[in-house]
Order: sequence, then C-alpha cells, then structure tokens
Amino acid sequence: MTLQGLLFAVVAIPLTLLILTVLVVVHEFGHFLTARLAGIRVLEFGIGFPPKAKVIGHDHGTEYTLNYLPIGGFVRLEGEDTDSDDPRAFTNASLSRQLVVMVAGVTMNLLTAVLLFFIVACVFSPGQAIKFGQVSPGSAAARAGLVGGEIVESVNGQRFGFMTSTGLVDAIAADAGKTVTIGYIDLQGNHESVVVTLGTDKSKGILGIAGPLEADGTTGPLVSVVTFTQSDPVTAMETAIDNTRTALGLVFAGLGQLGSSIVNHPTSAPAGIQGPVGITRDVGLVLTDYGPPVVILLAAILSANLALINILPFPPLDGGKVVVLVVKRIFGARGVSAVEAAAYVVGMACLLTFIAWISYFDIIRGGAP
Repeated sequence: MTLQGLLFAVVAIPLTLLILTVLVVVHEFGHFLTARLAGIRVLEFGIGFPPKAKVIGHDHGTEYTLNYLPIGGFVRLEGEDTDSDDPRAFTNASLSRQLVVMVAGVTMNLLTAVLLFFIVACVFSPGQAIKFGQVSPGSAAARAGLVGGEIVESVNGQRFGFMTSTGLVDAIAADAGKTVTIGYIDLQGNHESVVVTLGTDKSKGILGIAGPLEADGTTGPLVSVVTFTQSDPVTAMETAIDNTRTALGLVFAGLGQLGSSIVNHPTSAPAGIQGPVGITRDVGLVLTDYGPPVVILLAAILSANLALINILPFPPLDGGKVVVLVVKRIFGARGVSAVEAAAYVVGMACLLTFIAWISYFDIIRGGAP
C-alpha cells in the first residue's frame, strides 16, 4: 500500500466518518429536541445505525443507544412509521407540530454550517495565496522589490477565501495596467504591502512573478498556499452568512447538473458531484495540504449540503415527509397507510442505489488511493 493509500485508510476514512456522524447526530438532535418540546414521544435516540451495540441510558421514555455502524444517527418517534393509539404519537400530533419536528433537522444543519463558517472566519480565516520562486527583470514585481520565495496574499486589501468565486490570480489579471496595493509575506514571515503598477502584457506576466526554477532549467508553476488571519466577530458573522449562502448555491447548482447528467449521460461520471468515497478523498487531501482549519471549512460545506439535500421533496428525506404530511392532511387521511410505508421503502432503495452509482464513479475517478 502506498503512503497516500495508508493515509486514506488510517486518517481520512475515520475522520470523514466522524464528521458525517457529528453532522447527522446534530440533525437528529433537532428532531429530538423539537419532538420533546411538542410533547411527542421519542422512543430512541441512536448514534450510529443498528445492530445495537450498547444502551447508554434512558430518560422520559427515550432509550439512548450506541450502534455498530458509525454512519450517522437516528431518532425513532412513536407513531412515525406505524399507527399508534398513544396520544403522544407523532401521527396524532397536529400538522403544525409535525412540520416543526420535520424541518428542525434541516434548521440545525444550517445553523451548524453558519457556526462552523463563523469559527473559521473568526479564528483562522484561511485565504488563497501564491508562493513564487522567481521575479521577471523589469516587471512590476521587480520594481516593487519582491523577491523569490515570498507569498502574495491580497490585492487592494482583499483576500480571497475558498468560498469566493474569484481567485487571487484572476483578480490580479483583471487589474492589468492599474495601480494596486499588493499584500505579501516576506521571507521573514512579516505581512507587508507595496503599491505597484501592473503590466498589461499577459504573455510576460501582469505582476511578473513565476514559479521556482526546476532542476532541468525550466520554470515550474506558481505554488498555491493557504495563509491564515483573524477577523472580528461582526465581520466573521457576515462572512459566515455569505459562505453559507454560497455553499447552498453551489449545492443547488450541483443538483441541477446531477439531474441533467442522470437523464442525458447516465453511464458517465457526473461533473462536480461526489459520493462518500470522493468526500473521503477530499477530506484526506485537505487535511494533508491545508491542515485542520480547512477541514472545518469542508465540514461547514457538508452541513449546508445535508440541509439542502434533506429538504428535497423525496421520501424518505425530510422534505418528502413534509409533502406526505401536507397531502394527508388535505385529504383528511390519518395514520400511516401501506402506500406511505411503501413509498418510504422505495425511496430508501433509490437513495442507496444512487449512493452506489455515484460511489462507482468516485472509485474509477481515483477516489480511493
């Protein structure tokens, strides 16, 4: 096994399982808390999925369990999947209480995404930066006194995070011919800035920096690195809300691409869409390339992803259950019908099939080293 493969097995897989389990348990805690507040009986709150490993406690009729499959968690409500005469059963609750319980999981994931984005922005605030190895003679960089080995991290005071649509290189190119302030980190690690007038000939380099000189005498590529700063709480919260909105937009766009891919190219790998294997690969790569702060950023994106996915009107997702509840109430249906139960079973089978389908493409694309 290669070193990369060992990292994947020993670090990336457990870390991904931990992240997904925490995010799913947070989601289920939303259902649990609102069900309790709504007077609906919670039979079980499980961490992981059965078979059951251990009962860790009881409280107000709820059994808390640890289960052998470390892939999330679940909340089992009285009367959610079968009829029940218990007045505290989910099926006997008012529609408003049922809907609040159903959307609580999505709400918790959205709040978690905002919280994680806030922590990253407030404590770490990672940004894209460029480490260069050479400076072209007579270029803007040379006139500014930049030297090889330094790191460019901002343009006109603006840093570019992982959630921004424009990158640092693109921003420099867009300011060709203009006078700008370049923020950089010198060889001693000090954060400095310099005013430069950028060039206009892109073939010679707008700023005039290049990658390191390779052993064969050729110029290597510029090196992408991550720099970290801290933001004040107000700015961090603004960034967190913007990043959550951006993450939701990316997920929504990805769903559209996925639908088009399934309809038009079902035997081809969907562009930009990954399953569990691909996510695990990304967690491992982010951890080794950028460190824990960017892993937290990835967890925030995954939390927003879970929120949007779960609100889709497809059984057995929360959005699908909401639709079923509303339709039942419109037609005056009570209890849990055989058709409703069958819809949940078929929906789960479709979800598992989809996960297997996307995981196949993850693997053939090199998702698992």
